[in-house]
Amino acid sequence: MTTILLVDMADADAAILASALRVEGFDVVVTKSAADAREVLASRPVTLTIIDLMLRSEGGANGLELARELRGVYPAMRVLLTSSYHLSERQLERADCGVSGFIPKPYDLSEVVDFVRLKVSAPPSSRRLWCAEHPSGIERRPTLDISRRTG
Repeated sequence: MTTILLVDMADADAAILASALRVEGFDVVVTKSAADAREVLASRPVTLTIIDLMLRSEGGANGLELARELRGVYPAMRVLLTSSYHLSERQLERADCGVSGFIPKPYDLSEVVDFVRLKVSAPPSSRRLWCAEHPSGIERRPTLDISRRTG
């Protein structure tokens, strides 16, 4: 069974997301701190960890710092960040935290479950970000490629 670790998410958010992931067949462990997350990771294999970006823990470590640490210690594990503070793909790259994606809050549970399922099956280095809608709020229409038309 695939194990997912949720770190420092609000109790209600963690309970709802954990429940939705369990319904889909994932084993989910919820921790409230970076220290607890380290204990879980030392005791069992975890495929994917979701960390709240605003994590505040011992020594003032935040979600980005924990993500960097975990990617260094567990390179095969996928790490996702989540927050109501939105980060672009470029900001994540500049932060150099090695995460596989970002989940903006608020989110639709079914979309998050689908995204997690995709991330679990993708290589750990896959950095495709998840976004519920296009940045403009307007869906793009397919473009017609007229360069291949003949006649």
